[in-house]
Amino acid sequence: MRFPLQAYWGLPLPLLAALLGVLLVDPALAGSLEQCRGLRERRDALAAEAMTAEIALVQELRGRLCPVLRRQADGANANDQLFAPIDYEALRRCRRQAEQLVERTRPVRHRNRLGFTFYTAVGAGLAEQADAVAVAMEKEGCS
Repeated sequence: MRFPLQAYWGLPLPLLAALLGVLLVDPALAGSLEQCRGLRERRDALAAEAMTAEIALVQELRGRLCPVLRRQADGANANDQLFAPIDYEALRRCRRQAEQLVERTRPVRHRNRLGFTFYTAVGAGLAEQADAVAVAMEKEGCS
C-alpha cells in the first residue's frame, strides 16, 4: 500500500518520514540545530586558521632551504612559462626537510584533539580555541 504523499512524491516511506521530520522540527530542536551549526562553523574556521599558520611556517622554511625550487613552484603557480619544469621529487624532499627542521628546532606548543602538532604561537592559540569549541559541541550534544 502506498501512502498518499508517497504516491505524490514517489519517495520511499523512510525517506518521506525523515523529510517530514525535518519539516516539522520542534522550535527548541531547531534552535539547538542552529546552535550546533554555528559551533561547527566556528570550530572549523578556527582550525583552518590554525593550520594556515603552520603551513606558512613550513613554506617559509622551504623557501629558505630551497630558494630555486620555491621560485620555480611560485612561477608555475602563476602560470609563467619562463621557468624550467619543476622537479617534483626535489620539491617533495625539500618540503620534508623543512618539516623535519621545524620538528627538530621548534617546541611543540599544542597538540590538538586529533593529534595534529602546532609549533607557532598563533596556530597553537587558534587550535586551543577550536578544541574548546569542540568541547562545547560535545556538551551541547552536537555531532
